[in-house]
Amino acid sequence: MQIETIGKFQIHLIAHELPGKAQWDPFVSIHRFDDEEQDFKCVLEKHHAADHPFPSYEEAIDAARRTGTALLESGKF
Repeated sequence: MQIETIGKFQIHLIAHELPGKAQWDPFVSIHRFDDEEQDFKCVLEKHHAADHPFPSYEEAIDAARRTGTALLESGKF
């Protein structure tokens, strides 16, 4: 898992290896900084980031990053 901060948000980039397949399934979680509590709160829990698995961990993390960034740019959070 990798965590990247974009403004008041953190995107948690996750890749799970599929059993017996040597492929990686990407997920993203989004956390927003709460000024009142001075801590990050989860606003999107483990969202599936692609329609298909990837042959490497790095490619799955990149897919999770693209999905997380696109979700933030959509303004939903």
